Amino acid sequence: MPGKLQRYLTIIRVFLKYNLFSLIYKDIHRDYISYKKCTCFTDNRGSDNATKLRLAFEELGPSFIKLGQTLSKRSDLLPPVYVAELEKLQDRVKALDFDEMRASFSTECICEMSACKHEHNPSCYHCNDILDIFDKFDTRPIASASIGQVYRAVLDGRDVAVKIARPGLTDTIETDLSILDDMKPLMARFLGLGKNFNIDAFMHEFREMLSRELDYRYEAVNIKRLRDNFKDVDNVIIPDVYMSYCRESILVMDYIEGVPVSNLAEADQPLKSHYARLISSSYLKQVYLDGFYHADPHSGNIIVNDGTIAFIDLGAMGTVNEELKRNMMNFFYAIYKKRTDMATEMFLRIAGLEEEDVDVHGLEKDMDDLIADQHYGPGGRKSDSYAVLALKYDFSLPAEFSTLERAVLLIEGVCLQLDPDYNIMSEAEELIGKVLRERYSPRKAVEGIQFEADEYLEILKDIPKGFADVVKTVRGYRIEKLEGKTSIVKKYGLARELLRSLFLIVLITVSAYLILNGNGNAFLIGIVGFLAGAITGVYFILRL
Repeated sequence: MPGKLQRYLTIIRVFLKYNLFSLIYKDIHRDYISYKKCTCFTDNRGSDNATKLRLAFEELGPSFIKLGQTLSKRSDLLPPVYVAELEKLQDRVKALDFDEMRASFSTECICEMSACKHEHNPSCYHCNDILDIFDKFDTRPIASASIGQVYRAVLDGRDVAVKIARPGLTDTIETDLSILDDMKPLMARFLGLGKNFNIDAFMHEFREMLSRELDYRYEAVNIKRLRDNFKDVDNVIIPDVYMSYCRESILVMDYIEGVPVSNLAEADQPLKSHYARLISSSYLKQVYLDGFYHADPHSGNIIVNDGTIAFIDLGAMGTVNEELKRNMMNFFYAIYKKRTDMATEMFLRIAGLEEEDVDVHGLEKDMDDLIADQHYGPGGRKSDSYAVLALKYDFSLPAEFSTLERAVLLIEGVCLQLDPDYNIMSEAEELIGKVLRERYSPRKAVEGIQFEADEYLEILKDIPKGFADVVKTVRGYRIEKLEGKTSIVKKYGLARELLRSLFLIVLITVSAYLILNGNGNAFLIGIVGFLAGAITGVYFILRL
């Protein structure tokens, strides 16, 4: 408790120093949908206060820096001037001296000692000095972030980057998270969060994100996974990781030659446009094809070199389940095809709502305006417009969608810096083709049949019994008809059962043939003929 109380006093002191209590209420608490149309004068007036907020977060340390970075991706919560200023928190922070960082090397011992063997593991940081583990180790950091610092080294003759967490972070962050939980009602009031915004879910997501970023073993697995997804893509590089040298506070991976995208201001425009298209297409692959994407793709986390790009700093990753991925793809497709009705339907499906839950007429009109602006409007970041639209109609989107939209917004910003004429719709046609080929490929069909094999077998086993029941029903129906007791219910119930059985047989047979043979035109003609004859036969049986 004394530690928490002391931290409370520090936070209050910093907030008072930058006069945050008054400026947050005055400048942020407002209707954000109308504030989106604010004038340049209002933006300039608020920029000083936004700078104060950024400086306060930097002074308060890692937890608040990460909170500011997260808020900078929520254009549905903060005015544009605050979003733009908090994005600067992505930049370098003051580095710690290497001797101060040594406390992070106090990891558990991984050596296997026995009576007959007294050898130390060469990758054990507990028993070896880190400067002895590597062939070379430059103690001057090449990058410094709120969570850790990155150093350049040589391991077994290969250039590597060594990321080391700042010491004592866990206790400080846990205390800060506890304080932020206490401050949730105050945050909701100051930030003007609407009733549709679930601040508990937001704080839970923020806590989960921080806990994963504090454990570099998660990032090591992320790197391996993303590297596997891009193993067949030549112009996208994902660094390899050295798992035996990774710990909770230490990450060792390939050093990537190149410069951050943010340093390409003086490059030729054709080259910058090439990088914009490459970044966009590779990122859309992560989202819509793989369902596993970089959740913090700001310009400092994308390295370019000789026509290739590399994604780094993979501590924050997002995942998209199959249902959301399909709905997102259909939504993207509808926007590309300018299908307002379909886009509205998919948008509601993503939100888990029915048409009767909202003003569909107004929503479709606003959706049509957004789609038109997406295709024909001037350059600029537009992906956040859909989150604002959800706010206008007072419904919330799933956390996965919000995380993804923030990431796509960052990618849009990166690509627009490279090419002012960039439009994400330019990548739509190629992406949609890839998704459809993947979705309806023979491999996917085989996987689907294998997954549903037990259900199909049960259906096949029931078919003979179903036909026997049909024959009995036909006989009973004919007897009833002869006795003048025609049953309409049995008649049409019979038709449905018989047609269902026939369609199942045809569907399974055709699918199996196409998957195994790849070309089934002649066979399909025969199947269609058989199906038509079967339906005709059923019809005449029912007419008896």
